[in-house]
Amino acid sequence: MKHLVSLVLVSTVACGSSSNSSPDAGAGPAQCSAARAQLLGAVNSVSTGNVTALSSSAGVTTLYVDASAGGVAAQLTNPWIFISLGGHAKATVTDTTSVASTGWDLALKRPALYTNGGDGGVGQGGAVVIQKAFASVTAADASSATFATERFFDAQCNPMTDPIGAPLTTFSTWYEYNQTAHTLTPAAGTWVVRGATGALYKLRIDSYYSNPDGSEGSGDGGTFKIDVGAL
Repeated sequence: MKHLVSLVLVSTVACGSSSNSSPDAGAGPAQCSAARAQLLGAVNSVSTGNVTALSSSAGVTTLYVDASAGGVAAQLTNPWIFISLGGHAKATVTDTTSVASTGWDLALKRPALYTNGGDGGVGQGGAVVIQKAFASVTAADASSATFATERFFDAQCNPMTDPIGAPLTTFSTWYEYNQTAHTLTPAAGTWVVRGATGALYKLRIDSYYSNPDGSEGSGDGGTFKIDVGAL
């Protein structure tokens, strides 16, 4: 049976000790560094998950992204997967090196996603959901939108989490959870992502249970089918 895997990557604790940089909520990944490693993990290896371009037409590329992180039991010891939306490819950075890199735009691990900006990274990243069909979203929608940036901690380096203890990110509302079937279904709307260098993309999550060929799978999730278009 498909089931929802907890977004909690590691035990979260309030972390305002001297091992962190001076805390300043939303000021960047260098702040609250020990708390960040505690909340998101700090695996210093590149994800073994694949990023594959399944098709490309009319400026829209469909990607398969394996963000399963080794499955439910292995997720704590496996890294995030970082992708370049413009390059339609996996970025060869690790949890630890990603914080100083602008070579990626979106990080994924199990159901969690975040952008390369704010507490997420040194880039200009952010995200906003537009309540319009993917094909109808244009650069004009992005120009009038207010982008949220990642804010993982408060001013005392306490983690900002959702009701199940998962990291609270700009993408925390991307899915609807079926409590009977224990499955995730993409919520309505189209995501607009501001990449690390300021480029804009529209993004639609089609599936959380994709097979590598883009067909619908029956696993425990973390394998995404995503449509990406530049704006």
